[in-house]
Amino acid sequence: MDKTVYICTGSCSAEVSQEEFEGGLTVCGTDGCTLKGQPFEMRLKCEHCGALHTETPETGHSHDHNH
Repeated sequence: MDKTVYICTGSCSAEVSQEEFEGGLTVCGTDGCTLKGQPFEMRLKCEHCGALHTETPETGHSHDHNH
């Protein structure tokens, strides 16, 4: 199962929850981050292993544990 999170792709790698994002925390505010002031990007986070990934149109999921 995956949950939606929002991340900073800059040097701080901040991560905020769906609830925090909907509450107004939509841009990076970390002093010294290379993307301070830039909007977070949506990712899916695997609740099994914690890996971050994006959804793909072909499969609806780009991460699995069926290795």
